[in-house]
Amino acid sequence: MNLPKLARIALCAALLVFSSSAVLAKKSDKAENEYPNATRSEPKTSMSASESRDLSKAADLVNDGENDKALPLIEKVLAGRKVGTYAQAFAQQLLGRVYWDQEQEEPALAATSKAIELDALPNNAHFGLMYQLAQMQVQTEKYADALKTLDRFKSETGVENPDQIALLGNIYYRLEKYQEAADTMKRAIAASSEPKESWNQILMASLFELDQYGEAAKVIQGQLAKTPDDIKLIKQLATVYINDDKYPQAIEVLSKAKEKGLITSQEDYVQLAKLYANAEKPKESAATLKEGIASGKVTADYEVNKLLGDVCGQAEDEACAIDAYQKASAQSTDGNADYQLGYMLFYADRGAEAKVALERAIKKGGLRQEGEAYVILGDVESYSDNEAAALAAWQKAQAFPSTKAMADQRIKAIRSGVKLKRSSKSK
Repeated sequence: MNLPKLARIALCAALLVFSSSAVLAKKSDKAENEYPNATRSEPKTSMSASESRDLSKAADLVNDGENDKALPLIEKVLAGRKVGTYAQAFAQQLLGRVYWDQEQEEPALAATSKAIELDALPNNAHFGLMYQLAQMQVQTEKYADALKTLDRFKSETGVENPDQIALLGNIYYRLEKYQEAADTMKRAIAASSEPKESWNQILMASLFELDQYGEAAKVIQGQLAKTPDDIKLIKQLATVYINDDKYPQAIEVLSKAKEKGLITSQEDYVQLAKLYANAEKPKESAATLKEGIASGKVTADYEVNKLLGDVCGQAEDEACAIDAYQKASAQSTDGNADYQLGYMLFYADRGAEAKVALERAIKKGGLRQEGEAYVILGDVESYSDNEAAALAAWQKAQAFPSTKAMADQRIKAIRSGVKLKRSSKSK
């Protein structure tokens, strides 16, 4: 059996959400200077009493999620004939938040950009808003704009922290600049005492895109050294090995996890069983499935019974294979399990039962080996001295390219008076 490659690691790169207190707060004399190395001088901030009253109330409403009530107040300030730049900037950042909450992405970006370009907010609010604009641009897939915004943020603040580096790596990944994404995420992870899981996911996804499986394995092994029983990391490492066609290593990782009691889901048991099968270890594969079923961790559904039948057949355990295929037959919507059942019964010298299974397989349809089913059905009939039925089955097998030659030989032999000899089961 061929084991299809597993899907690549899913990317879950969560971006920071808006912090209302950070975006909406006005400058305070006691506020900590978050950007001491900024090239921008703190602007003078003043607004009229009416502007202050309206915007303060609007800010409270936005923080409380009452955007519909806040919007008229914001628009009132912006419509004022003598509105100052600070009031305009403050109102625009509020307007950007309202639009964003309403999922009006373009107006939200425009208002937020306007609040920045007015250059009137205090440094903490101004640069915080600039960083959030970069996040908004990433979420709206404006990656080139986000790069420019981040570059400006770094240039004007002199700040480069792990979150910022990780956001840059996220952008590189989305731009399909995988090497840059991997290198940048490594920097972010190295610079942080508590790297976010999403950062590792982007790093792993980038390494996968680059087919750098060895490097990906090293990254995960480093993480497992800290948390050796982390099943998510264990499964990721197995996935890396599978994509690198290193099945023995994948088996070792998952089998050790099973010994520790970390493998508990049906998906994990089936994956390990398929790995054993792919590595031509059908006995181990069957044992894994049986263990999972016995423990109640694996439900003996069609997929499991069909797989168990396959690996038991490969392990030459006819009784196990026949039992599993019989269960799969009762659960199936096509005839493939019945075909395998008929095949096993035929070579177990249970011809009458094989005939029933093969006829049922053909009737259900959807067969991947329909020609072979007719060949074996013909053989069953021939060994039962029912030559007419045998010829009829073989003639149908002639219609399939994969079995035409076999069917031709059998028909020729029978018509020449040569009795068909039982062949050995193919391995």
